[in-house]
Amino acid sequence: MIQIGGLRVHLDNREISRDGKPVRIGSRAFDILELLIAGNGALVTKKQILDSVWPDSVVEENNLQVHMSALRKLLGNERELIKTVPGRGYRLVSTQSACEVNAAIAESFSVDVPNNLPAYSSALIGRDEAIADISAALQTARLLTLVGSGGIGKTRLSIEVARGLSRRFPDGIYLVSLASATDAQSVIDLFCKVLGVKASSGGASLAKIADVLGERRVLIVLDNCEHVLKAAAELVETILQHNGQTHILATSREALRLPQESQFIVATLQFPTQCSQSHEVLQCSAVKLFMVRARAVDPNFSSDAQSIALTGTVCRRLDGIPLAIELAAARAAVLGIQTLAAHLDDRFRMLTGGHRTALPRHQTLKATLDWSYALLDEDEKVILRRLGIFVNGFTLSGAIAVMGEDWLQQGRVIDALSGLAAKSLIVFDHDVCERRYWLLETTRAYALQKLDEHGEYRLAALHHVRYLSGLLDCTDTNCERASGEWPVALADKLDDIRAGLRWAFSPKGDNAISVEFAARAVYYFFDASLVDECCEWAQRGLAALIANPRTSSSLVHQRMRLLAAYAAGLVYINGPDKRTRDIWSEVLSTAITLGNREYEARALWGLWNAAQYCGAIREATGFAQRFHALAADLGHATNTILGERLIGISKHYAGYQTEAFTHLSEMLTRYDRAQHRLAMLGSSIDHRVVTQATMARILWLQGERDTALALSEQALSSARSEGHDMAACYVLVESAIPLALLSGKRERAKVATSLLSVIASRAGLTIWQVSARCYDAYLSAESDGSPARLREFFEALHELEKIGLMAHAGMLYGGYAMALAKAGCIAEGLQVVERALAHCDEVGEHWYCGELRRLQGELLLMEQEFGNAKGDAQACFNAAMEEALLQGSRSFQLRAATSIASLWQASDRARDIADFLMPVCSQMSEGLDFDDYDAATSLLSQASSIERHRDESNCESV
Repeated sequence: MIQIGGLRVHLDNREISRDGKPVRIGSRAFDILELLIAGNGALVTKKQILDSVWPDSVVEENNLQVHMSALRKLLGNERELIKTVPGRGYRLVSTQSACEVNAAIAESFSVDVPNNLPAYSSALIGRDEAIADISAALQTARLLTLVGSGGIGKTRLSIEVARGLSRRFPDGIYLVSLASATDAQSVIDLFCKVLGVKASSGGASLAKIADVLGERRVLIVLDNCEHVLKAAAELVETILQHNGQTHILATSREALRLPQESQFIVATLQFPTQCSQSHEVLQCSAVKLFMVRARAVDPNFSSDAQSIALTGTVCRRLDGIPLAIELAAARAAVLGIQTLAAHLDDRFRMLTGGHRTALPRHQTLKATLDWSYALLDEDEKVILRRLGIFVNGFTLSGAIAVMGEDWLQQGRVIDALSGLAAKSLIVFDHDVCERRYWLLETTRAYALQKLDEHGEYRLAALHHVRYLSGLLDCTDTNCERASGEWPVALADKLDDIRAGLRWAFSPKGDNAISVEFAARAVYYFFDASLVDECCEWAQRGLAALIANPRTSSSLVHQRMRLLAAYAAGLVYINGPDKRTRDIWSEVLSTAITLGNREYEARALWGLWNAAQYCGAIREATGFAQRFHALAADLGHATNTILGERLIGISKHYAGYQTEAFTHLSEMLTRYDRAQHRLAMLGSSIDHRVVTQATMARILWLQGERDTALALSEQALSSARSEGHDMAACYVLVESAIPLALLSGKRERAKVATSLLSVIASRAGLTIWQVSARCYDAYLSAESDGSPARLREFFEALHELEKIGLMAHAGMLYGGYAMALAKAGCIAEGLQVVERALAHCDEVGEHWYCGELRRLQGELLLMEQEFGNAKGDAQACFNAAMEEALLQGSRSFQLRAATSIASLWQASDRARDIADFLMPVCSQMSEGLDFDDYDAATSLLSQASSIERHRDESNCESV
């Protein structure tokens, strides 16, 4: 029986119990638990688990994650006993705390065991799991090499592991440092000196060492092997062959490459992410080390929230490398954390002054990297320098690309890349099909410095931009643009694209490639919802074209491409103003002149979008129909289907709900996302999702109100799950917020408005930020009619008018008018409604006109100064009812009928009210818990009650 936390595990009969009661678990999960137990605290890799538990099957890694979750759930509050080692596997740890583990190690060390291990006054921070894993691995491995980059802490880690293994090696534990070794003989001499082997007349030799060790149970810590790998490997191989009780724990920046060798990759310390909170920052081992070392110099080192955040940033930028952190902490204790963080780009000058007793290469950060660089062959040095140009990782194809045509033999790149990985100068992701590599930030800074020193920066930057430009090529044959997945596929290239653009347009850049690169990059920025960057680089490209005195058809085409991207992004920043529409008009005329039907179609879409957003519905309908007709003429199936959406949206806003429903239904029926995408500037958008948002509006108007809210929620969930900010904002403004408001779901509307504000601010989508402020003011004014709130509402609407985003203004104006009326400003409210109606009539936006007419009638009834207020109100209500009937809007029919019935109530027309409201209410099957339905049925109930009472009275009279 084995005890794991509160669980008792019986391996023989495969049973688990807690508090004497059996616990059920799946057979696969039990198999995994059995493997973890057998690991005895050591790492069990994902591959080991998959091969053992699913030996004859190919399974996805998420199957393993499901069973690991089940095991952790079984452990309950003790779920942390199963540790995840990111990218590698899992380990089952004891319940001992880190302090208990360190104490146990100290107690287990026997002073009687011969050793030369140095004593340290400071604790080893953040390596408890590593010590446990290495110690467990040495139970079966006679040769274990700790591999890692310079300054990662291999030496200290190996010493602490050795210190805890004294009971297993009673004949001695010896640290042999090869730092000063220069050749094979010096390696042997150093080894002999440490073990006290006296040289014979023939000198020290491998044979002599083997004889002296004999069958002694000894652990040799062979430190700093990287610069004498061959000699160290020969020494180790001799010992392993002739001394069966000797174990070797080696440290090196590169493996020894012996058949018997096991490797342990020493990871960096844990450092916080950019989003970590203060308490999370302080839990990271890199930060703990920093704070301990800083306070050793200055006991009063600051720990306020700002200092903690800056410390986290420093540790993250130093990649959690212990040596770099210790050097930085010492500097921060003297200069202050703010000064250190501000000057971290000059890290090689800042991070000096290591311990005087440390090796020279550990005195400064640069010296550590100089040591590693000197051990490289010429090909490895060249490719390390060139790889520094990558900001955020690279693939093999990227590495080959930045080497240029001089390195036509790909084998040279592969060999050099493999060498750099083996020497711990590049790191890579183990868990992906196409392996990705990257340099730690400090290594990259060093590589860039070397690149500049060798005069190769411009060449590397040029190859880098050409490589990225190829990835961004708009042709469907060589990128994932056709599937619309390229924003996701190229997400890890974003920082490189930005860096490439900055270099290309800099004085040291290349004018010949900068415009072409920008013309490709802006399309990526747009599809990734980075519209501000899309506009910025489109402007830079256009400015470069203006400065170019040459003219050619290719330059005209480039200008058209840049203008299209600029206009597509500008509408989300400046709004659908005249400038945006003029740019699209130029794109349209240029496309027609060049005979480019693809850009002609995209320009028509852009003009439709701008007209639709500014509320010019008649104009938008014309552009939608032209887009659809062009697609039909060309036999373009995708644009024909998407054209149905454009026409459907315009028809909806124009008040033709039945026609709009038909067009949108046609689009949703025929649309296949994998096949039907915009060819450019919107290829990543799922048009089913955004179409559902408008369809939800129509369904709500037609009375299917619960269905509409559910469809809107579904569309929003889909847009957010894809991480597409523009689509998410569109769905929120198009349906989620207005339908929640129309349905009286205030809390739902508040949540949606808050979400809109967050997403729009994050993505820099100005028009949606303004929309969020308007809806927030709408909600606030409903409950607080104070002058301050009304002023906020007015200013928000003024800002909306300023950017020309008038597509949703009618409903907002209605809300503002009613807020004014509640505050006693009825005349001002009437003026707002009248202006809104005039605007709707002018541009052809009628979907909300009937509701505005009804609100106008309600305001007239509130205004006592009008002599014929009831008559005028009745006329407004009748017009609202007529508009609702024409549009087939049962929801607005219900509201208009309720207003009419309420007006009749004062005239003792109970039978008329009952006869009028009964068919209107009976046609409603959804939204029966909404306020407007409650108001209607309440009036109907009162009228029916009056009529019943009247009929009963008449019967009694008879």
